[in-house]
Formats: sequence, C-alpha cells, structure tokens
Amino acid sequence: MSKRRPSQRPSRPAPAPRAAAVSGSAASASTPPPPAAASETRLALQQLGVATAVVLGMVASTYLVPPLARFRPWVPGERVPLTHMSERFDAVPASAGAGGGYHAATSTSPAQDEALGAEVAAALAEEREGTHTGAGPTAADTEAHADGSVYVAPRESEGIRVHIEDPTGRGMRPFYEALRRTAQGEPGALTRASHYGDSTIATDHLTHTVRRRLQQRFGDGGHGFILISKGFMPYRHQDVFHTASEGWSIKEIMRAGIPDGRYGLGGVQIQARAMGVATFGTHEEDEPDTGRTLSRFQLLYQRQEGGGDVRLTVDQGEPVTLSTGLGGGDGGAPEEAPGDAVYTIDVPDGPHRLEVRYTGNGRVTLYGVIMEREGPGVVYDSLGMVGTRASRMLNFDPVHIREQLRSRGTNLLVLGFGGNDASDNTTEERYYEQFKEVIARMRGGREDLGCLVFAPLDQAERDERGNIRTMPMVPRIVAAQRRAAFDMGCAFYDTWDAMGGSGAMQRWSRARPPLASTDYRHATPEGYRVIADLYYKALLAGFAEYLREHPSPEPVAQPAPQAGAAATPAADQPAEREQAPAAEPAQ
Repeated sequence: MSKRRPSQRPSRPAPAPRAAAVSGSAASASTPPPPAAASETRLALQQLGVATAVVLGMVASTYLVPPLARFRPWVPGERVPLTHMSERFDAVPASAGAGGGYHAATSTSPAQDEALGAEVAAALAEEREGTHTGAGPTAADTEAHADGSVYVAPRESEGIRVHIEDPTGRGMRPFYEALRRTAQGEPGALTRASHYGDSTIATDHLTHTVRRRLQQRFGDGGHGFILISKGFMPYRHQDVFHTASEGWSIKEIMRAGIPDGRYGLGGVQIQARAMGVATFGTHEEDEPDTGRTLSRFQLLYQRQEGGGDVRLTVDQGEPVTLSTGLGGGDGGAPEEAPGDAVYTIDVPDGPHRLEVRYTGNGRVTLYGVIMEREGPGVVYDSLGMVGTRASRMLNFDPVHIREQLRSRGTNLLVLGFGGNDASDNTTEERYYEQFKEVIARMRGGREDLGCLVFAPLDQAERDERGNIRTMPMVPRIVAAQRRAAFDMGCAFYDTWDAMGGSGAMQRWSRARPPLASTDYRHATPEGYRVIADLYYKALLAGFAEYLREHPSPEPVAQPAPQAGAAATPAADQPAEREQAPAAEPAQ
C-alpha cells in the first residue's frame, strides 16, 4: 500500500512593508476631507436647518392661529418647559411596606413647604414626626386650671389658618355643650357626631383620625356605627374588627330603590339571605390605644309583619334569638305596629365580639350595629357612601331619618358632600337651593342637633393641555354650601381652602410623600390624615372660643314634635330600647 505524502501548501509571499505613520496633528490637519464627505456634511446641515425652521413655524402657528391654541408648548402661568427636571421636593418618596403599611418620607424641603402652604406643611410635619400639638393638656395646663374648669390650651390648635365659621352660633352649640359635659367628666356623658359623606368618608381614613384625636383628648366613647355588610361597596372602618359573609342583600340610598325611604342611619338597608353572618368587635392591634374596649352592642333593625329571626352571640357565649316580627320573641317585645327598633346588649367594659346570624322564619331587615362605652367620651360615626351626591339624602323619608338621628343621640350632624357633585353640569344657584333642602331634610328642624357643612376636597382633572386643574364646579359648590349653611343656621368648614384652594390637588400630587391620589379626586392615606388634623384643630379652636364666650353651661333649645312623628326622648336622654334578656339557648 502506497504511502501518501503530506500535502505541502505553497508559501505566501511576505507582505510589503507599511509606510511609517506620520506623527503629529499638523500632518492630519493639512489633509483636506474627501469631496464626498464635505458634500454630505453640507446637506445634513441644510436638512437640520429646514427641520428647525419647520418646527419653529409650527410652534409660531399655535400662537397665531386661535384654533391651534391648545397645542402651544407654553402659556403664561405655566412652568417653563424642562425647568421642572431640576426640581425636587423630597429625596425619599412614600412607599408601601410589607403588610400594606404606608411609610412616609422622612425628609422635607423648603420648595415643598412653600408649594403646600405653611398650614398644610406643618400638619404634614406633625404626621411625619408623630408630634401632635392637639394631644391634650400638659401638667402645667392642669395646674393652671385646678378649679376643674374646662379649657383648651392655645398650643392644642396652633398653626391653623382655616377655622369653623358659625355666624349664628346655632350650628356648633349643641355639640360644644355636650363636649363640655364630657370634658367635665360627667358620668355617662357621651358626645356623638354623625359624619355623612361620599367616598372620602366611606373608607374611614379621614374620620378615623378625627375619632382617634377626639377620643385621646376627651375619652374613648366607642367606635360607633357600622353597617352590617358592605356588599360590593369599597367600605371599610379602621380600629375595629368587622367581617360579613355574602349572605346579605344591600339597598343603598344613592340608588333610590326603596319606596318608603327607610334606609336606616347609615343610608343602606340590609336584608338577610341564607347563611347571612356578620361579626363585630374591638380591635386587637397594639395601636391605637382607643377602640380596645366596649360596654354595649346595639343592633338597629326593622320590626315588621312576618319578620324573621337573628341569633346574637357574644364572645362565643350562650346565643339569644331575636325575633324581628310584630309578635316579639325571646329577645323581642310585642308591638302593635311595624317600625324601627334598637336591641341593646350590655356587657362588662372590655374587649368583646358579637356575631349576628340570620336563622330564617321570615324576612329580616337590618341597618347596622353600634359599639359604645358608658362614657364619658366621644363617639364619631363614619357614615360614608361611595359615589353619593348630596341630593341623594333627599331619598330619606323625613320622619324616618329624623328619628334615626334622635334615637342615636347625635349632637353634631356633619354633611360632607360635593366631590361627586363636581362632575355635574349645574349652576351655583341651583346647587344652593338643593343643598338647603338637604340640610332641612337631615336636620329635621331640630335646634338641639348641631349642624356642620364640611366642604369637599379639591377636585381636579387634566385639561386639554395635560395640566392638572381644579374642576370649575368646585368653587361654585363651596360658595353654595357656605351660603346654604349660614341660611339654615349651620356651621361651615372650608376643607377646600384648608387644602390650599384652587390647584391644591396638583400641588398635593407632587408632594413627597404624595398627598393626593393619582385620580386627583381623593387624597392618599397620608393626605387624609393631614386634612383630619387640620379639621380636628379647627374643632378645638372653636370649642375654646365657645368656652370663652359661654363660661357657664347653657340649655339647648328642644324642638316641638313634628306632625306625624312619634314622641321620643330628648337627645341628651337615653332613648327607649329593648334590653337583652338573660342569655338562653337558641330555639
């Protein structure tokens, strides 16, 4: 077998030596660019010039042609484009931590303080640092008032610009007189406020802060009223335990689905279905120090022909069956006519849970549960309904809501609407007339019921240029509400002005932490706490002024019974109520 020789590749010729590189910049500078490159450069510069001229022409046309005005890159009153890129309010934004907690930034800046205004900036700083000047009297204050007189130290309401306006003195007198008795420590002296409103109130962000502040200052009177079930509404209460199954059907006042207008204290009538269960109780968190104990539950319901049964169980003890029919039952009382009723369960002051369970035998209509203590203390009911306009309060039967508030023993009625109304196409005069009707319906002619109109938050939207602007109806609503409040003998708190007035939502949305939601119609939890603190201080400032002008207690006028209304006790006396009998096994 022949052997193959290894292939031999032909050798490559050696490359020709390269010319030595010319050193120094002088040689390269003396070499002219190729003609083709110079031509391309001139063409590019010409194209750039043409493009620049076209852009400048288009910009100029937006100022020269009125229909193109909305495309103008800048108009007087706006920031110069791109300058905002160098601005910063805070280095650290707010963030949501584990478990959904809201953690605010810990720094501030002069730019933010100037944009928000001194009042809002101070309240935000107090929230951030946990230093609330309205926390209560000091030892020095107590020593200066050793005679036991009621007082409010000036530092407790310092730093506010917007105060409660009450030119007639009729709006806040019942509330301040009740608060005087509570502050004096009278046994059983509860001061109650019922705050109606839209989504700003329904989530309890604003009202729970007011509740905490008042209770830390004057005593914990209990959480107050809660609906049996929220259904599909974004309804939530803070500092309380509350769960409900899906076995409940709700009818909201905003939908006007009940001909007789009996929606209950909270504006939501709730009917039981199979497996309807709800549980209420004190919270178990380490903070706050309020809401941890109670001494009574009250169930608000309808007594009706053919009414069914609910089983009430406290702390897993022996259940009691309450019949809502006209014939009474284990927990009910025989009645000749249908109507609204309150069933009370007294318990030793402490942490407790109540289970309400539908057991059948007929139709059951409930309104809600009240959790209170014996007092002295303050109770602040949060009665918000998402999406509700002020005019929906006219769906209440006038006698029904009048007696619901009287039975509740409310000292101050707060009407906080306007956020949803800002989207309506109406006039200031028409809104004014309608809001007067709302006040008349809710107050029911009672001079023993205080009345405060709580103006809406700033409501904003993006205009055609993309800027965040206050909606045109907001100042008209605020003006109409102020006029209606004064004409109807109510007080007025200008929430919109306290936030900073026109443009507040735009400024609040740029704050760090953000104080406004991205829909520019609501505040963030941090923002609601700021508003609540400003409002709380305004309440204290008004109370201090009232005490100076009225150093001695004054009687509050009692109204004559309305035609067709059942006689009921005065608001400062306990209403008749069905007492829970000794616990017995359910039938």
